[in-house]
Amino acid sequence: MSSAVRRREALLRLRRRLTLLAAGLTGAVLLVMALVALSIAEEQLRVSRESAFQSNINAIVAKIQADRIISTEWLAQTEATDRLIIALWDGGAPLRFSGAWTPETGRETLIQRARDGGTARGVDVDARPLSVIETTATPPFEVAGDHGDRYLAAVVLIPAHDGWQSLVLLRDMTGAERQVLLLRAAFAGLVVLGVVALLGLCWVLAGRAMAPVEASQRRQAEFVAAASHELRAPLAVIRTSASALRVEPERANALTDGIERECARMARLVEDLLSLAGMDAGSWSIRRERVDLDTLLLETADDFYPIARRKGQTLALEVPDEPLPSVTGDPQRLRQILSVLLDNACSYTPEGGTITLSGAVEGRWACLRTSDTGPGIGPEHLPHIFDRFYRADAARTGKGHFGLGLSIARELARLHGGELSVERTGPQGTVFLLRLRL
Repeated sequence: MSSAVRRREALLRLRRRLTLLAAGLTGAVLLVMALVALSIAEEQLRVSRESAFQSNINAIVAKIQADRIISTEWLAQTEATDRLIIALWDGGAPLRFSGAWTPETGRETLIQRARDGGTARGVDVDARPLSVIETTATPPFEVAGDHGDRYLAAVVLIPAHDGWQSLVLLRDMTGAERQVLLLRAAFAGLVVLGVVALLGLCWVLAGRAMAPVEASQRRQAEFVAAASHELRAPLAVIRTSASALRVEPERANALTDGIERECARMARLVEDLLSLAGMDAGSWSIRRERVDLDTLLLETADDFYPIARRKGQTLALEVPDEPLPSVTGDPQRLRQILSVLLDNACSYTPEGGTITLSGAVEGRWACLRTSDTGPGIGPEHLPHIFDRFYRADAARTGKGHFGLGLSIARELARLHGGELSVERTGPQGTVFLLRLRL
């Protein structure tokens, strides 16, 4: 199994763990919130049921107190409207009423269980109430039927001037219990859907969170592969030259010159690799101070005059008559950026060509440009020229370039709060623009 496949599998396992962890924690919070909400909803339903039942009690008691005669039609209508079971006694003698509907458990059985519940709570329908003014009633209590049906019940003693009436009232709560079960099922379904949605969301978020890790690993793998490839060529030259020294000592001077060139080439590559490693690790430091741009341009141009002259090129420095303002930055790093641009210009400008280094102020930006009269950059290469180890053509390998300079220069520009870009390119040459905030 290749290392790339192993890395992908490791990242996939990590993504699964992150997804399960995030979804588990968020799902636990969602579950607790759902349970609290369900508890509140059930409590509200219970209070609503008891309030409605108490209203039934008050209405019937008021009717009994107002009318000495209670018609069976009124009882039937009241029972049917709210699925009540009403049993009345006058001085202990029962009122004959068969009921308006048939409960799942026998009517008389339920009434007897309610009477027993009232007696257990100190209210007996056969006992005269202690108060001759106020009613005596049990708080609402539950009565269970034989088939899973449930009822709220209460026993009430109603005093009168010549005796008392007793009321046993039950209200069918089976439908309300089914409503609670449906409510619980709905909450459970919402929790399940929420967890599924959280899994999907956490999977996406974990993927986004890990995207930089995947990109970093991919860049690291590409970095190592490209660096290995670049180091292989000079090492091969050094090894070949060292072997040739043993059999052709008379060529020692030429061979050692070649070894020194390749060592210098490797040193430059290693320096660039260390710069990129520092960039990736975020350990690059910028020494902030005021930098005089005129001095920066002049000193950088002085470094490249001999190189341009040796290649038969003309290097021109263009600055405005008025002194350029200073900027805040690291003079060595800024000089490194310009050196990368001038080195590229010298490498790709033919003999007799012209390279120009210029500075100007445009708005709130200091604009430093390098232009050349080289062949330009093809449009297919423009999106990639700042990528690491990118080279537009194989000919670059012979110019001592590794495709790292521009990526380093752009990162240095970014650390200074500036921008490095290709302003224009074509058959007449290329212009690079470095913008620094004043």
